[in-house]
Amino acid sequence: MKLSGVMPPITTPFEKGRVAYERLKENFKRWNRTGLSGFLVLGSNGEAVYLNDKEKINLIEVSRDSIPSSKAMIVGTGLESTQETIRFTNQAARMGADFALVVTPCYFKGSMKPSVLRDHFVSVAEGSKIPILLYNVPQFTGVNMEPELVARLSEHPNIVGIKDSSGNIGQLSEIINFSRDGFQVFVGSAPVFFPALCVGAVGGLLAVADGVPEECVQIFKLFKEGKLEEARGLQNRLTPLAKAVTVKYGIGGLKKLMDMEGYFGGAPRPPLKPVGPEVEEELKSLLAALRKNP
Repeated sequence: MKLSGVMPPITTPFEKGRVAYERLKENFKRWNRTGLSGFLVLGSNGEAVYLNDKEKINLIEVSRDSIPSSKAMIVGTGLESTQETIRFTNQAARMGADFALVVTPCYFKGSMKPSVLRDHFVSVAEGSKIPILLYNVPQFTGVNMEPELVARLSEHPNIVGIKDSSGNIGQLSEIINFSRDGFQVFVGSAPVFFPALCVGAVGGLLAVADGVPEECVQIFKLFKEGKLEEARGLQNRLTPLAKAVTVKYGIGGLKKLMDMEGYFGGAPRPPLKPVGPEVEEELKSLLAALRKNP
């Protein structure tokens, strides 16, 4: 399966502090009617770091049952140790994951030199029963994967792509230029989705697509059709909303957007907090601006 297009890192719904699996199934029913090409389960926006092992397994199971075979299912399986990452990746594989997204280990970030990261990812790739994608998200981990390292890792046959959420278009461009042909580069930052496509990214793993998937898919569609001015205009209208539900208000803001759009967002898991009514008003304004005819 070749990956491309728009895929959201799905949020995890909670009710009274517990994972609301039925709510997730309802969200999938709506997402599946859009042009999304797949889904990322247990990503950063899924609050994976706040989930226990049983919850993670249940989420993979519910997601596999809800995602049609025509759409890709990527599961975030990166843990701090190489051994545990391989174990969890193969558990996800047995449950039907198509790909694994493996984040850089970061607790001992001072020790995460390029040679250490290279050995880690090669070991995971060698031990994994499914193809893996690298996950570079320095704003959360404090570890940045340099383009030269990514290029070297791209030569491994079981390392098929990367989600780069740095937001650095220069770095993204270098990753694309240095890596082997066919290496699937996804941008993880919606404010630079259109420019990323322009420098050769094959798609976006975009948080804002949880709430406004159609607009994100439309940017990709317009780009593919060569309607670059229209794509750029839609990107410019999307960017303020995308920044609000990631950088500015985080997962609480993203979940509020989902609630406003008819999905179930709900509250994040503590210590994260839901947003207040003043944020909802701001998001309403940003949504109106997004959907204003150019």
